[in-house]
Amino acid sequence: MTDVYLFNPEHDLALAHGAHNYTAPPFARQLRHDLRLLPAWLAPARAFIAVPDDAPIEDDRRWLRDHNLDVAPVHVSQIAELGPCRIHPWGWDAALRYRLLQAGVAPENMPTNEQLDSIRRLSHRRTSIAVHQALGEAFSPCPVELNTQEDVVAFMRQHPGCYLKMPWSGSGKGIYRVIDPQGDRHVLRWIEGALNRQGSLLCEVGLDRVQDFAVECSCCDGKTLLMGYSVFDSDFHSQFGAGRVAPMEELHQYLIDMYPGLDQVVASTITALDDIIAPHYDGPVGIDMMLYKKEDGTMALNPCVEVNLRMTMGMVTAAMGERHGLRGTFSIGFDGTRYVANIPSN
Repeated sequence: MTDVYLFNPEHDLALAHGAHNYTAPPFARQLRHDLRLLPAWLAPARAFIAVPDDAPIEDDRRWLRDHNLDVAPVHVSQIAELGPCRIHPWGWDAALRYRLLQAGVAPENMPTNEQLDSIRRLSHRRTSIAVHQALGEAFSPCPVELNTQEDVVAFMRQHPGCYLKMPWSGSGKGIYRVIDPQGDRHVLRWIEGALNRQGSLLCEVGLDRVQDFAVECSCCDGKTLLMGYSVFDSDFHSQFGAGRVAPMEELHQYLIDMYPGLDQVVASTITALDDIIAPHYDGPVGIDMMLYKKEDGTMALNPCVEVNLRMTMGMVTAAMGERHGLRGTFSIGFDGTRYVANIPSN
């Protein structure tokens, strides 16, 4: 059966909208177009990469050859011509299913509406609370979900430097870091709008961040498989900045050197995912974690900053290093006219 990979970076925004009639904003549509070949690093040999219908196919073929990627581009409108296929988007949501149905893709090649409902439910940031609780040990302060402006304001005034997070958002979008609870003139309006749109906010105590990383997994047939690790940097708003590209063992050793108990925590996290996610979902799962310093200077671990039921930039950097033999730093920039992926060399 043919494998088809597709980049839909608006996925988290579509989950927040919740319905099939979602239209991505201009920046997300441009990101989808400019970085359309990003899943090629994750795809197996002879797979297809679905690209927007206005993408220059010959240019895409040339780029893939230049990077020694044995996959082929295909316009979204031509997916149906490939026959029975397994479609691997960045993430599944109702809007993408509807768009592919409109393009003639057969329903049996996609999740059902019931399965999409499960994906949306589990993608809610309260899943991170469930993982914290399942671990049964206070590695770091557990997020709290609040649904009134009064409660959110009380939390942020008690915890300067805290993070307020919309239930459905990703890559730093929908996150507000509150540095000055008294003097911030915009935060109250942001809180009100977020609660009106999504019903609650996940509130987290700010920590002295040392290193962001992720545990990359795959859920299949009710079990969670550990696929590897990714190490990355994020900006002030927790948005992906740059990822380290290196062999998996090197990344693992880097993390173990800083936090020797990592393997035990990861094993417990996998067990938690077996109970919380794997019975209801098949596909990629990225668990963002964070090493931080306590007030006494000792290293500590936040075992679940968030759970992503989709492909992630960390999965891309992990594949670049482990499967494709690249080394260096991967990042995404905007040159004033388009988004550009900065890819390391061999």
